[in-house]
Amino acid sequence: MDRKELIRTLQESHREIEPGQDVGIEPFRPEDALGVALAYHEAYGDAFPLEYVYDPAEIARRNASGDLHTVVARTPRGEVVGLFGLFRPAPNPEVYEAGQLIVLKSYRKRNVATALSVEALDNLPVRLGLPVMICEALTNNVASQHLSEVKGMTFTGLEVECMPSLASAKADGPARNISLLLMFKVFDKSACAVHLPEAYRSFCQAAYAEMNLPRTILPGASPAGDTVVASRFVLPEIGLVRQTVQRCGKDLGELVIASEAAAGERGLVQVFLNLGDAAAPQAVEALRDRGYFFSGLLPYWFGADGLAMQKVGREPDWEAIQVCGPKADAVRVMVREDFKRAWKGRRS
Repeated sequence: MDRKELIRTLQESHREIEPGQDVGIEPFRPEDALGVALAYHEAYGDAFPLEYVYDPAEIARRNASGDLHTVVARTPRGEVVGLFGLFRPAPNPEVYEAGQLIVLKSYRKRNVATALSVEALDNLPVRLGLPVMICEALTNNVASQHLSEVKGMTFTGLEVECMPSLASAKADGPARNISLLLMFKVFDKSACAVHLPEAYRSFCQAAYAEMNLPRTILPGASPAGDTVVASRFVLPEIGLVRQTVQRCGKDLGELVIASEAAAGERGLVQVFLNLGDAAAPQAVEALRDRGYFFSGLLPYWFGADGLAMQKVGREPDWEAIQVCGPKADAVRVMVREDFKRAWKGRRS
């Protein structure tokens, strides 16, 4: 079924859930899949960018495969009133992202979100033996930033205006997209070799120190052969194109030019580079010359660490990016300064 058919089926399946019932926090069961999809529909309407969240069969399949681990808040009648998930976002299958916390309106202000967070962020990673966990924290409010920082996560970057806003259009134009702060918690402190670009060496080394990650820094080298792309992600409605590059080849520039064309003049291009690839530092310099600026450090993203670069077609609304404290603000300031360098170079 396509998105419209899935939404229509959910609308037909909707039933009111009696408020005030007891709630238990438990791992996902296959019979929860419809309730999870209905929760997404209540929270996001038909606008959530990933279609699978409206498909109960796909939700059940992903949980069964290990690509997704959903924790649910369930009434004694088996009704899903909240959820939190861990899912795989990276080429390295051992990296899991924590996100998509949802509590139905009639069950808010009852500490359901807190209980879900404890299970998803504290208990589940230990039970699964996860080496690393990421959160993309919203910046239209600071709740998820604060929660993740309290759980021991480190700020490692900022993806500007990369998530569609559900807000209604402003009087002077469409609502701006939401920026996301990158946050990581590393459980496995294994050593790793990286090829750091000089422009971001100090930032990366400071992040490594905060996370107590031992890293050996190796020199870079010129790209050779063909570029190897691990994945490509596109959100056409906001002009987002993300290329995850396993290895930088001599043809990387062609890939970047094609991505920029696909994104359009007002779009956003993200390039995730493998710091285990000796050609990564030269690739970063080439991207900087094309108007790209820093997006984030990605521990273990490829097995080795990753580094994300981004390019936008207009200046982000920096004042709309809310931060929860000095560490988050330091990342926002660093990214904004690098944007100014990139923007000035493009307009000179």
